[in-house]
Amino acid sequence: MVLGRERERNELAALLDDAREGRSRALVVRGPAGIGKSTLLDDLVGAAQPDVRVLRAVGVESEVELPFAGLHQVLRPLLPGLERLPAPQAGALRAVFGLETTSADRFLVALAVLTLLSDACEEAPALVLVDDAHWLDPASAEALVFVARRLEAEGLAMVFAVRTGAGRFDAPGVPDLHLGPLPAEVAERLLERSAPEAVRSVRLRLLSEAGGNPLALRELPAALDPDQLSGSAALPECLPLNDRLQQIYHSRRAELPAHYSEVLLLAAVENDGDLAAILRAGGDPDAAIAGLSAAAAAGLIDLGEQRVLFTHPLIRSATYQAASLTERRAAHLALAHAMDEEDERRVWHLAAATIGTDDTVAGLMATLADRSRRAGGATTASRALRRAAALTSSPRVRARWLIDAAECAWTAAEPSQATALLDEAESLTSTPELRARSAQVRGAITHASSDPAIACRTLMDGARLVLESDALLAGEMLVMAARSAWVANTPRQLGEIAVLLDRSDRATSGVSDHFMAQLHWLRSLAPEETPTAVPWSHTPQASAARVPAWLSSTDPKPWVWPPVFLPHLMGDTATTLDAYQRAVDTLRRNGAVGALPMSVAPLVALQLITGQWTVAAANGAEALFLADETGQLGAASHLRAMLAWIAAARGDSERCRELAAESLAISVPRRIASSIAVSHWALGLNALAERKAPTAARLLREVVTPGAPAEHFMMGWLVLPDLVEASLRAGQVEEARRALKEFEYRAIPARLPELRATWLRCRALLAADDEADALFGAALDAPAASAFDTGRTHLLYGEWLRRVRRIKDAREHLHQAVSSFSLVGAEPWADTARHELRAAGELLEEPGTDTSEAWSALTPRERQIVRLVAQGMSNSDIAAQLFLSPRTVGYHLYKVFPKLGLTSRSQLHGRSVPPGGRSVGGAL
Repeated sequence: MVLGRERERNELAALLDDAREGRSRALVVRGPAGIGKSTLLDDLVGAAQPDVRVLRAVGVESEVELPFAGLHQVLRPLLPGLERLPAPQAGALRAVFGLETTSADRFLVALAVLTLLSDACEEAPALVLVDDAHWLDPASAEALVFVARRLEAEGLAMVFAVRTGAGRFDAPGVPDLHLGPLPAEVAERLLERSAPEAVRSVRLRLLSEAGGNPLALRELPAALDPDQLSGSAALPECLPLNDRLQQIYHSRRAELPAHYSEVLLLAAVENDGDLAAILRAGGDPDAAIAGLSAAAAAGLIDLGEQRVLFTHPLIRSATYQAASLTERRAAHLALAHAMDEEDERRVWHLAAATIGTDDTVAGLMATLADRSRRAGGATTASRALRRAAALTSSPRVRARWLIDAAECAWTAAEPSQATALLDEAESLTSTPELRARSAQVRGAITHASSDPAIACRTLMDGARLVLESDALLAGEMLVMAARSAWVANTPRQLGEIAVLLDRSDRATSGVSDHFMAQLHWLRSLAPEETPTAVPWSHTPQASAARVPAWLSSTDPKPWVWPPVFLPHLMGDTATTLDAYQRAVDTLRRNGAVGALPMSVAPLVALQLITGQWTVAAANGAEALFLADETGQLGAASHLRAMLAWIAAARGDSERCRELAAESLAISVPRRIASSIAVSHWALGLNALAERKAPTAARLLREVVTPGAPAEHFMMGWLVLPDLVEASLRAGQVEEARRALKEFEYRAIPARLPELRATWLRCRALLAADDEADALFGAALDAPAASAFDTGRTHLLYGEWLRRVRRIKDAREHLHQAVSSFSLVGAEPWADTARHELRAAGELLEEPGTDTSEAWSALTPRERQIVRLVAQGMSNSDIAAQLFLSPRTVGYHLYKVFPKLGLTSRSQLHGRSVPPGGRSVGGAL
């Protein structure tokens, strides 16, 4: 199957259609080796069958000196028709094919070919295909081009495929069709077919090296072993080429004079293409320039004033691979000696030239790795540390550098390689400190990609090794273990972790504030053994001061962050959300691709809670792509579950169910309990939005019922208020009362400002009429997490007011509900509020229509910006949320004001924006 050549296939198909209509045309398809010329010809043969006769020939380099060898391939099926040709033409063809001993005039031969092909087309249209036409013998090429230039109405199509840079094939007057590299997205699809097992980092490298060449995309993976494809083993500086690719890309280099090969090898070894360094290393600048100029004339390199670039990456690989080990080592040493002492490239070349161990060079590589790591170059740091480990003579130092390399590989989104490096390191040493460090990295990888319960045990076991000797390392590992225990829904292990932290605290004095903050958080997280005791000792005042201690904007460590939603449940929403955003921005700047999914997931959770759905959806989609690409299944399942929740709140039921099903398919077999809980919460909210209260109650109950499939000991705090509402709407009053009682016992909402509004709302729903009014009012006075929560309180209050026949007050709150829901795009809830308004006797247009022609004139993007302006946001804030520039926001507002008849943004503050435009920005 041909991928990504629609334009070229259409042009060839048109040529074939012309032949079927009795018209004749010829075409020369030109392109480099492996670009897909032969594939296109094969595809054309398939399109020609069964009504077009196909005549094929292939130019062969060894037959270039055999006159008419190519012509014989084309005409052999037609030789029985020689008898119908005029005698001179028939005699000419017999002569050139060795059927007669007379000589033949070449013009007469060419004319005979035209006549023979024309006669053949009387029975059916014909297609002549000549592959590798650059290797046709000159006599055949001359005769066939003669025919191609004289085609008119024979019903004959002719196509010649010619490799650029591999010989001449002149066809004046015959149109050319040039084949270039495949587009990036098509190249990715082809690579997925040829190497489905290749991990993301390997695919990116292969795509870069192949340069859109289909043959290279198929053959390059074949030269790699399974460990390299899976990412367990690092790829070499120059990718190995199999015989087919080596023959193609090395053959052009072989045409150069032998004394020029040395400077071309220097260019291949000097990966930056630094012309000045190459000339210094070459010794004789004039001879080096002459060699590079010859390579440029041969099409091997592009020679600029400062840079030498190979015309295709695989020419560089072929040049390097063709050289002997001695030649490569000499080239590296020459370049190292040609560079300054401070030049990092000098260290790389010294390391590449070193055979065996060399502790001096190993130390230089480790220092280089440290600089790269601090500069955010995790991939470079990992590679440097691997090389340093290979060069050192000390097994202990080698193990330490391998563990550091594994951590860098993990940060750079190469978990398979990180795991392989840890395996190698652990085989070298039994030192407790190093084994603990290895367990820390392995635990983080397991937490992100596999079973969190296993990750928790790995981290706890590793922390035990260094409780007495390294309190900070033990503390970080135990914080990570606590996060895994949360995700796995194993709260008892939190008590064990707190005990271990106490032991470490007693053994160490003067530990850092950072570590003490982690101690405080873990101790507050662990529930007491006695059921009647207050299960959470947390106070909001204690948390606000400690957030900066464990969230650094200069050195973020997302593996020691609290789990998703926990900061909100413990009263840290606003402070933590800001700290998360700064830390994620730092990780993005540092290129820490591997750390982004597990750091963006808790950010998305807080953005979801606070009603920032547009930016949450955008962040979630970005992180989900990275999580899928890097195999971080834990983050991928959480992100899908949270995106499903946003889809439910927005009314996209089908998308909600799709994302939740995908999340559960990942999380259930791996026991990622917190993700299972969020998925059920999303599905329950979706059922509530669809007014299927019994279904909603059933799904939500599974999150809070001990032993149920979706149980989670703390996620129930978020789910219980929805369960109260769903149970009441389903007529299950006693179930609603039990849910409220559980909420008050487990979450203690009276002590947590973030939960107080939903708690008061739930109490109002179950209170007697003489108490409900005050409780609803108190719920609206309490700070709400988002406009969505405020809208739900207004809606439920309005419904209650209508039932007790306070119609005027009901309408007021129902209008407030519509406004709040419209701010965040919660359309199902806005529709319910409108339905209640109509039930309260208010005339409304159909849901989804605007009450003002001016509002309806706004584009979806303009409507979205107006909503945010109405919330009091500045242009800069809006730009950050919608991923626009402030100038673009201002441009949209400049167009909005005349449409709405406004003169300033202050006139928009607090205004209710009619619903619409839900698909703009952050669409799932």
